[in-house]
Amino acid sequence: MFDPVIAPSGTLLGLLQRGRGDGTLHALTAPRAEALAALNHCVLRDPRHDWQVENRSLYYARLYLDLHGELDEIEAHLFDVEDSFDTEESRTGLALAVLGHLASYGRREALALLRRYAVSGANWAWALDELALRDDDAGLRALAAPVLARFATDTEGEAELAAAVRDAFEPRPWRLWAEDPREYVSTRVRAAQEAGCFDRWQRQMSPSGPRPGWSVQAVFEWAQQGVERGAALHVPAARCLSAVAGPEDRAEIVQAAKDGTEGARCTALRYLADFNDPDALLLIEQAVATGSTPVVEAAVDAFERMRSVAAVDRARGWAHRP
Repeated sequence: MFDPVIAPSGTLLGLLQRGRGDGTLHALTAPRAEALAALNHCVLRDPRHDWQVENRSLYYARLYLDLHGELDEIEAHLFDVEDSFDTEESRTGLALAVLGHLASYGRREALALLRRYAVSGANWAWALDELALRDDDAGLRALAAPVLARFATDTEGEAELAAAVRDAFEPRPWRLWAEDPREYVSTRVRAAQEAGCFDRWQRQMSPSGPRPGWSVQAVFEWAQQGVERGAALHVPAARCLSAVAGPEDRAEIVQAAKDGTEGARCTALRYLADFNDPDALLLIEQAVATGSTPVVEAAVDAFERMRSVAAVDRARGWAHRP
């Protein structure tokens, strides 16, 4: 996704980009063409820094209603050739969400655009979710054949279809299609539903995380994989370590706390602190002095959990108190 360029807060565009309440008032008093141009700019170039946590679609949809805005610009954006190359949800998600709200307010042309995009657009799943909330059964049934045509009938295509059914945010269309009188539709959708349920069951029965049969090194590797994905897993990894490690593994864990990978070091420090290992305080002190920022934070957090007299004495020494 592009980085949004935000106009100055004193301008009409800047107010609308920020979602300000007075932006609506300024838009309604500005020349209609200017207001619609600013509104289209916001909807077609999502100004939110994180579109997944900030809702703005209803704000813009109501402004389209107040301005009696046409949807030509949204239509051109959705069906532009760029849609075939830039398939990120962030490119079209806001426009589709705005159309969904407009459809719920009775704008038939918005509903028609959502139907067209569900047939041919790259972000068709989002459009289908919007239609699931607003369209009638007949409209959704008419989309069954073109949506299913997106998926090949070979093994790979059926697997993709099963994933789409399993991950659908709104299940209503798929449930309708599973009961479709056309056997080639209903049979395929029911098979995809069953495959999706089976896949979900398999993932629950075969989690990718650590298991009791893992070695200490396997737990360290899992924690490091979390670091590489941007997820801190050292706390659950330390709990897992307590299940798989024995007295014979202490030397390996201590060594990891000294100079292991970031994930292993954080995990080992947490484990040793929780078990009040005699070397835990020294290793925490060394980690704070030599470790990376995540290691330092993990070391301090591990120390704060310690309740021994030795930990209190060490804290007093660090604080230069009697």
